[in-house]
Amino acid sequence: MDFQIQKSTQFKINELVLVTKGGAIDITPIFEEISIFDSLLMPVMSGNILVSDSLALSNKLSFDGSESILIDISKDANSDIANFKKAFRIYKQSDRKTEGLNEKYVLHFVADEFMYSDQQRVNQSFNLTYSEAVEKILNNYLKVPANNLGGVYENSYGVRNITIPNLRPLEAIEWIAKRAVDINQSPNFMFFQNLLGYNFASLSTLLTQDEVLNINFSPKNLQNKNAIDEISSARGYEVVSQTDSIKKTREGVNAGQFIGFDPMTRTIAKKNISYGDHYSSMKHGNETAKFSEIKNRDGLSNSQAFDSKKTVNIFGAAKQLSSYIKQNDPTSLSKVENYESFLFQRKAILANLMEKRIKVAMPGNFQLTSGLNVNVDGVIAAKIEHGDSNEDTSLSGKYLIIASRQIIGYNKHETIIEIATTSTNKEFIESSDITQTTEILEY
Repeated sequence: MDFQIQKSTQFKINELVLVTKGGAIDITPIFEEISIFDSLLMPVMSGNILVSDSLALSNKLSFDGSESILIDISKDANSDIANFKKAFRIYKQSDRKTEGLNEKYVLHFVADEFMYSDQQRVNQSFNLTYSEAVEKILNNYLKVPANNLGGVYENSYGVRNITIPNLRPLEAIEWIAKRAVDINQSPNFMFFQNLLGYNFASLSTLLTQDEVLNINFSPKNLQNKNAIDEISSARGYEVVSQTDSIKKTREGVNAGQFIGFDPMTRTIAKKNISYGDHYSSMKHGNETAKFSEIKNRDGLSNSQAFDSKKTVNIFGAAKQLSSYIKQNDPTSLSKVENYESFLFQRKAILANLMEKRIKVAMPGNFQLTSGLNVNVDGVIAAKIEHGDSNEDTSLSGKYLIIASRQIIGYNKHETIIEIATTSTNKEFIESSDITQTTEILEY
């Protein structure tokens, strides 16, 4: 089919239907705005719809959680690409107000698996990899339909003897995601739902996928610029966060120490973990680490300041050295949890990702969803000298979409994305000079 766009913010509603006890109701004529949310940090998609109701639906319907909403929206009436088609459960009505003969209110919706998950618990042991356990829960407990399984699914490393501690199914999968490691023993798995379906994948895999769009900040609505070109052009942006040295220190991004104790072998051990340890265990979208080496008053690098953060917990590495366990229970050694990874390094990995975040307003685009990558061409917002590059290297580079909001209003579709990265386009890692500290001390 031909894909014809006259305007970058255009859209076509193919179906917007409430499914109720009394049948299906087309609410296309009475909706004012739809917002659809997804996030790398949320297990399911959700959203809301503002309705201007002259049909007295609030009186006719109970909105008791039995209603569902079918949404089918595309960019162009004659195309089956760049479209959104999903069903959700209505779970709440709010903000009811009367305006003349109309009543306005908001209907909140969420993936049906979320409500289904809240009605049951997982009390089961698995002797599987974490990825296989996730698959069992999605299929056996949540009964996720095939059309919601189109996301990225990756195998985790190592068979584990897992006992789910009385958690709701979605909570159980999030619990698993926090503990799963990839082949490099890096605890960077994420579980989330996006426009493609449910995903269980490592940040290494997500960060290294090809970009779906090259975002630029060129002028809008130029006379000779067509709607296709403007789809890649940001309508505005905001740097949500950039560098917070105190937060990076306290969250162990730069360095820290894991103190483990094993009650079975009566062993206590310490492991120093630096920025390079968790960064090098992953793959990244850009060439250079997002790190600045800073020397303190003692001439010690921030990546060597292991007292910055300490985590104390049980650990299993000492069992590998026990001759008794090797002789009497050797199979258990292959299932030992790597506590120092997912208890310490996972928090550092996520803090490093979230440190640099940008919120970008784009023309409506259903391809912009959590877990996919975009490339940003940052432009310096100041006068530059003749012959100098106008690229802003502090903004430019490959980013991962960590959250998106699709907003469909009366006559336009906009997409707000929040993007983040673990790496940078800069050519080298910056390092502080000891004279910078000297200046403070001697001033």
